[in-house]
Order: sequence, then structure tokens, then C-alpha cells
Amino acid sequence: MKKKYESVISLGTQARYSISLNKRIRLLNTFCLIWIHLILFFYSIEMIVGLLLEVIKERVIRFSFFDATSFFTLFFILNALLIILFINKHHHFKWARLLFISVFMISNTLESLVMTPGHYLEYYLLLSSPIALTLFTKKSSSYIVLAVSFLLFLAPYYFYVVYPIAYVDRLLVLETLCVFLVIHLLVSYFKESNLKSEKLLALERDKVLSDKMILEEQEAELRELNAFKSHFFVNLSHEIRTPLTLIQGYTNQLDFKASDKENQQKTAIIKEQCLQMQTIINSIMDLSKMDSNEFQLHRMPVDVHSFLEKHVINFQSLFVKKNIDFTFNNNTLKTTILIDEDLFSKAITNLLSNALKFTPNHGSVAIHTSFKNEGITINVIDSGIGIPKEEREAIFKRFYQVKNDITKSQGSGIGLAFTKSIIGAHQFAIAVESSFGSGTCFSISIPKPFVNSGTNTTSVAPFDVIDDANTSLTAAPKPSLKTNRQSILVVDDHEQMRKYLTKVLHHYEITEAENGKEALEILKTNSFDLILTDYMMPVMDGETLVKQLKQQQDKTPILVLTARTDQQGKLSMLRLGIDGYLQKPFMEEELLINVKNSIALYRNIVEFDNANAPEVLQNLNAYADKFNLKITSYINKNINSPLLTVDAIADYMKVSRSTLNRKVKSLLGQTVNQLIQEARLEKARNLRAEDPFASKKQIAEAVGITNTTYLFDKLKERYGV
Repeated sequence: MKKKYESVISLGTQARYSISLNKRIRLLNTFCLIWIHLILFFYSIEMIVGLLLEVIKERVIRFSFFDATSFFTLFFILNALLIILFINKHHHFKWARLLFISVFMISNTLESLVMTPGHYLEYYLLLSSPIALTLFTKKSSSYIVLAVSFLLFLAPYYFYVVYPIAYVDRLLVLETLCVFLVIHLLVSYFKESNLKSEKLLALERDKVLSDKMILEEQEAELRELNAFKSHFFVNLSHEIRTPLTLIQGYTNQLDFKASDKENQQKTAIIKEQCLQMQTIINSIMDLSKMDSNEFQLHRMPVDVHSFLEKHVINFQSLFVKKNIDFTFNNNTLKTTILIDEDLFSKAITNLLSNALKFTPNHGSVAIHTSFKNEGITINVIDSGIGIPKEEREAIFKRFYQVKNDITKSQGSGIGLAFTKSIIGAHQFAIAVESSFGSGTCFSISIPKPFVNSGTNTTSVAPFDVIDDANTSLTAAPKPSLKTNRQSILVVDDHEQMRKYLTKVLHHYEITEAENGKEALEILKTNSFDLILTDYMMPVMDGETLVKQLKQQQDKTPILVLTARTDQQGKLSMLRLGIDGYLQKPFMEEELLINVKNSIALYRNIVEFDNANAPEVLQNLNAYADKFNLKITSYINKNINSPLLTVDAIADYMKVSRSTLNRKVKSLLGQTVNQLIQEARLEKARNLRAEDPFASKKQIAEAVGITNTTYLFDKLKERYGV
């Protein structure tokens, strides 16, 4: 009923109207509703009383009390009010309010002069002026209504006299006018006061909204910064833990009784990974230089050709491994530049590392140098994935990484920022030209004051990196013949990690894949006893790979190796139904035990499936789905109740507590308490995201937990928020 009244009162209001206009429209609708109810109420009372008196006095109902004039007058007023509501609904407020004032004054005048004269009904006209004040904004309109209503008030006394002369003589016109004016002025005063208050409230509301928008913008910036930093540390952790795993693994494998050649291979890998960790640590130290923005430059003349050729040679083998055509074209013969060789070398190395990372196999990378009127330019050009136009300016910001498949698992977001700082400290300029899917060109402009050129008329022939047949890499071998050994698919983007895992798992038939996409291609034509995958990889990461396999209803056991230490990543993978989650660095024995147990369990599942008819398996799966749906629906329905316990669920499922725990553990892989807690934490997290301003108490009550400290400690532990 309340909603119906609210809908009637809101007839004709629109969001595009001002607050003041909508309020006056609502007031007019309210006046009409009140008047309609008064007419119906009092007329009903009059009819009931008339019937009772007629029955008591005459013992028969003749409706002698019925007054046709009164009935039709009231009927006319009711219809007029309904018409006013109709007009208002169709957004003709001006005509609606004018009609209402007219009906109000005319009906009261008729009541006092014709229908029930002598009953002082003309005093209702005192309300005409206050009503006009609420419906009209112009003061002149309300004063016109005041004057007309006062004249109509005098009509029963002086124009169409219905009172005795004695009553007329007692009426003091001046005092009556004062009453009309006082009421009018009082209502006008309160109206003006209310308007001022509304303006102040509007200003306060605008200020609050403005402050809220600022807070939301700051919150968004903080979230973005937090995401950048989180991404930075996750990637950094991945890049440190992977070489650390290899160092630890190969150190444990060192056997001084074995041949020197085998130990030399292992120590070479350990040394390589130590250098990689040193590079990572140096990158972290670079952050402090960026913070202080102070580079102690030690400039000295450096030959451009020999300086860049040194970098070409250093990167040669890396580009060969990816079958990338790498060329060096120097058009600045006998040219020296004043630079800090060590710092400038880091800038060039960063640009070449990016070109290597973002250029696919069989692509091309080139270094070109050329003279310009302003000095010389060094261009690093690649045919890689490119940078979207809208992100070009942002790539030099610290922690910022273009969102693509490669940056999900690699990089820290400080390389280009540090490069630009180095270039800027040299008083050089760096620019980028790129478009998505069309490669990238980084240009370093070195002004004339820092260039000493002997000649610029000859050029050195391009230095081409030729792919040596002995050093070229081929794709990981695909299993052609199925051996008696159990087979494992190893998915990892780190070549040394794949080699290390192959050695650890030498009792198994190993197939390698660099990323999830390549793994899926291999799985189309091959089956394995186990899939061992990294979490963070370019092109397709481990989480996406697992999702794809689960959608295909592949039952092959999956173990995940990761450098991530956050609970959120672990839980997201466990929810997908993986068989194990190992963090780097791990013990070899731990990995072997997990592999052995997972394969044994998988063999049992295969044997069980082979031993039962498809109809039986289908019925078992249907039962598990039905059981899962029933219990999770009950938990979600009663999640706000503190009485949601294992016993309550057991009563609902009509099983004992122990039976319930056993079934839930076997079907869903969790205890009932874990299931309840997981649902509550997920609900609390969603509520927090939907309404960041909700209090801790409100969120705790919504998920049926009375101890808010406990809840938010668990949320922080689980999701890091």
C-alpha cells in the first residue's frame, strides 16, 4: 500500500526537473490525495450516521437524509481532483496547480453560500494563500490568490448575505484582513527559511559529493599503485625463486666423486643463475637511484661502433636461440660520444632485453645509427608485439607494464623508467614509435655538443648475426612411441628449469612445453600420466591452462610449480581442482613424492572408471553434483546466521555429523567447516568490494560472524585485504 501511495505522489516528477519543481509536483499530488480521502471519509460518516438515525427513529430505511446537491457537488470535486492528477502525470504542472487552486476556492465558496450556508465554511479559504505559496514560485501569484480568497470570504457577509445582520455587523473587516495577511506572511517566512536551508544543504551535499569523488579517485589511484607494486613484487619473486630453485637443485646434485665434466656443467648453470640473480638485485638497487634522481655521471669519449658492437656480441647467442634475425647497421663511423659508459650500457641493455622479450621466434631486431642535424640517433627496432597507442606515454612510468601475455610472468616495470632516467641524466632524449602488432622503435637522440665526428660519409657494412647450425635450437621433442615408463608433460617458460626438472624426473618419460598454449597443442595428440606446470608464463599461464583442461574434463593429475607465495594465487588454483601446489624453491624429494602419489591416484581413478559401466559413472557424477548443489545452496541461503554449523547442515541433509564430513571430504575435498568458512570469506570479500564504505560490523553481521576482528584477520590472511 505504501508503494502505491508513493507512486501516486510521484506522478509527473522527472529526474531532469529541478529538486524544487519535483517537490512542488509531489505537494500538489499530496494535496489531491488528502482532499480525496477527506471527502470519502466525511461523506461515509455522514451516510452511516444518517442511516442509523433513520433506522432508530423511523424503523425503516427511506434515504430521506440523502442530499442530491451535496452528492453531485462532491462527485464533481472528486472528478476534478482525479483530472488534476491525470494532468500532472502528463507533465502539465502549471495547468494542474491552477485548476487545483480554482477548484479549492470555488468549492469552498459554493459550500459557504449555497450548499451549507451559515456553517462558517468560508474560513477554509484561509488555506488558499498558504497552498498557493507552496505551489507557485512567484510572489505575485500568491498575493493574487490572497486577494481573491479574502473577497470570497466576505461574500456570505456582504455580497450574498447568508448570516443574520447581527453577525455581519460583528465582522471586523480590517482584523480579518490582518488574519489573512499574518497567515500568509508566516507561511511565506517559513518557506523562505526552508529554501535557504535547502540551498545550504545542496551546497553541503555538493561538497560531500565532491569530497567523495576525490576520495574515490584517490582510492582508485591507490588501488592502481598497489596493483602495480603487487605485480612488481610477484614478478620479482618469480624471477628470483626460479634461479634460486636451480641453484639449490644443482648444488644438491654436485657429486665430487663424479666426473669433472658433469660437475662443470652443473657449476656453469649455477654460475649463470647467480649472475641472473645479481642482475635482478642490481635492478632493485637502481630503484634507489631513481628515487634520488641523482646519477653520478663519469663522462668519457666512447667510440659508438665498438660500444654498440660489444652489446651486439653479448646478445648474439640469445637472439640465435629464438631464431631472431639480429643486425647492426652503423652509419656514424669514427664517431665518439661523451657518456658514462657503465650507465649508458645499462640503458642499451634494457632496450635490447625488451626487444628480445617481446619479439617472437623468427622475428627481427636491428640497431641503426645515423647523423641528424641535431646530433646522432641510435635506434633499436624490433618486429615484436608492439605497444598500443594509448599506452605509449605510460611505458616510461615506474612499475608500469603494458598488459599482455608476456608481462604477466616477466619483468618488473622499472627497466624503461630507469632507462629514461639515465638518458635524461645525460641530457639526451628518448622517444618511442609503435603500434600494436607492428613492432617498436626506440630512438635515443644525442645532441651535437656531446658528439665528436671524424666523418659521416662512409658506413660500416651491417653486422649480421648468422645462425650457426650447431647452436640453433629446435622445438622440444614430441613423444612418438609410447614407452613402458610413465609420461609427464613439463610446462615452463624457463629453459634451464625444464632441463633441471627433466634430470630430477629422469625415471619418467618427459615432454617439454614452453607455455600453456603449446601444452594444449601437444595434448591434442598425446596423453600423459601427469602434467607439471609453472604458474606464471607468457602467452598462456598455468591458471588459464588448468581452466582449459578442466573445461575439457581432462582427468590427468596436475601439479603446479610457482614462485608465487601469496595465498590468493594458491587458493585460485586449488579451487580449479589441481592435485598439488609446490612453491619454489622446493625439495626434489617433495616433488618426487607428489608426482608418485598423484600418478598412483590417477591410475586408481582410471581403473575405477574402466571397471564400471558408463551409466554407473554418470549416476555417481550426477549424485555428486546434486549433493554439492544442495549443500552449497543451503550454506549461501543461511550464510548470515551465526547458527550455521556442521550440526545444522547435518540435520538439513538428514545424515549424521560424521557421515556428512566424510561425504563432503570425499566429494568436495574440504571439511564442512572449511566449506562454511570459505563461503563466508568469499561473501565478505564481495560485500567489501560492492560497498567500500560499509562498516566492519555490517559486513560481519551479513556473513554470520560476531567477531569482526577474527573475520578481517582471516580476510587479510586469505586475500591480502
